[in-house]
Order: sequence, then C-alpha cells, then structure tokens
Amino acid sequence: MQNTSALHKSIFQSPSHYVEQNVVIAGVTYSQSDLISIEPSGGLYEQFGIGNCASRQLSLSLIPQGDIPRAAEIDVFSRLVDGDQAAEWLPKGVFFISTRQLNKTTGEYQFTAFDAMLKAEETWLDASHAPVSWPMSQSAAVADIASKMGVTLDPRTTLSTEFPVEFPVGEEGEYSMREVLSYIAVANAGNWIITDAGQL
Repeated sequence: MQNTSALHKSIFQSPSHYVEQNVVIAGVTYSQSDLISIEPSGGLYEQFGIGNCASRQLSLSLIPQGDIPRAAEIDVFSRLVDGDQAAEWLPKGVFFISTRQLNKTTGEYQFTAFDAMLKAEETWLDASHAPVSWPMSQSAAVADIASKMGVTLDPRTTLSTEFPVEFPVGEEGEYSMREVLSYIAVANAGNWIITDAGQL
C-alpha cells in the first residue's frame, strides 16, 4: 500500500482520469510517448499459497536513446492524469534486464526483465559468508539474504522469533536464498515479494 497525495485521490475519483507511465533505464528517462509497449506481470505462481517467493516480470518495447547496458536496472513509475492535472509519480517496480531482441528494421528493442527475487536463486552460504552461530534468528537471516540480493528489507515486515533458522543444508546440498526465504515464509504463514519500491 502506497501513500498518495490528496491530488492523486481527487484525480482517481474522476471518471476521465488515465494512467501515464515512464521508465528510467541507466539514468535515461523514457516518457509515455517513448514507450511502444510496457506490460508487467504479477508473478510466477498461478495460485496463492504459503511459502512462495514470487518474482514479477516486465515486458518492455522501446527505441533506445543510446546504449542500454546488459542487465541494466529498469525503474517503472506511473501517475494519474486528468486534463491538465497530474498527480505525483509513484514507483511501480524495479526490474533487471534478462533478454533483449532487436528489430533491425524499426530499431525497436524488446526487453524481458525480472525483479530482484530471481537473485535469491543463488546459494546462500558461500566464501563471503562470515562464520556465525547456528541456529540464527529469522530477522538476522533475512537481513543477510537481503544484503546479498542487493535490496533492503521493507520496514513493514514482521517475523516470528519462535522458529530460528538451522544450518541451511539439505539432502541435495546447500540451500539457495530462495529456499531459506520460503521456509521462513512458511514459519510466518506468509509469502515474499519485491515491492514496487524494490524492497524485500
């Protein structure tokens, strides 16, 4: 849930309002008129359940203004507009380019991007992990995983103190960060997402 201004709420009540979008890629802002198409998807899970770590996908088409680096960050924003009134820009997701396809005739690029949740697919414990005592509290585990994913933890997150995290190794080897997050989510009867602001 995002906080919005009185102007946003007023425009939302108008039946003639519409949504305007823009994206920022590698420091370059692409306005609505620059975008050929933009389509975010809700996640990789078809059905709601407990213990999911849902990742969102973005499909984006545009003609780039210069070079766009590989794996570049795409910040998506939207605002409500009604006539000559426009509300504040609101963040609508932080994504990272996964694939790109060039139309050599038109110069259009089609990008597929995902949010930071896919970074959780890597093994949690590696050579960079400082020795710690096990079991570890859920809050400490999540803080460490978020840091390794390159994100911050949404301050609204609440975690149980009843079920600490054991040494994360299963029958098939060391667990990924996503697997550990999933177990923590189950212990809290919840799920993990990356918010519109890019937080875990």
